[in-house]
Amino acid sequence: MKNSDIEQYYFEMFRRDYPLPEGVVEYGDKPDVILRGARTIGIEIRNFFLENGSLPDSEQIQRKAREAVISKAQHLYQAQAGKKFELTFAFDRSVPIRDQTSVAQKIADLAATLQESKTGQLWRDDFRHIPELSFAYLNATEYPDARWRVSQVYDGVFMSLDKLRTIVNEKELKAKDYRPCDTYWLLVVVDFMDRAQDQEIRVDGLAGLTSQVFEKIIVYKTCFGQIVETH
Repeated sequence: MKNSDIEQYYFEMFRRDYPLPEGVVEYGDKPDVILRGARTIGIEIRNFFLENGSLPDSEQIQRKAREAVISKAQHLYQAQAGKKFELTFAFDRSVPIRDQTSVAQKIADLAATLQESKTGQLWRDDFRHIPELSFAYLNATEYPDARWRVSQVYDGVFMSLDKLRTIVNEKELKAKDYRPCDTYWLLVVVDFMDRAQDQEIRVDGLAGLTSQVFEKIIVYKTCFGQIVETH
């Protein structure tokens, strides 16, 4: 999906949970949404990632590494003509993947030891030599198109106001390029389904968070419809 499609997807979800003023919605860029009503409100949209996506240990990078490792591990295992069972893995966020080939080979070797095992969760001792893993589950039923998977894990991290301030500051610096509007809002989206964003938003509001550009700063957590905003 293009960024504009993603932004429209989030805004359509948001407007179902938030009482917007009456007006006509117009999608575009700089800002991402304009609501033309009694006032013209420009709404800029930004996702709230837990870490900078360019960092090698960030969830954005590591989730791609996990998928690549599991795909490679299954390929290595199948080359040995073992049983066509399915495996599901979860990874320890505190132990990032450094060497994909090494981790994939260790997982393939682990799978080779499970030929006579029954369906169920593996004991931690079975994969203690693979610190990148936090969980492994075997479905011993054989399938012609058996597929190994990475499981999503939710950590319950709390939203950082300091990181939110950084987002606000970054967007304020770009405000000079926005199309003219009567006022501007900043919509910060926490996508519950994305482990790189998943965090508990503050129920005590955004006290102390101010902006010289944005009349409102709104944090919106998808799926739950949770919203906190400045006033």
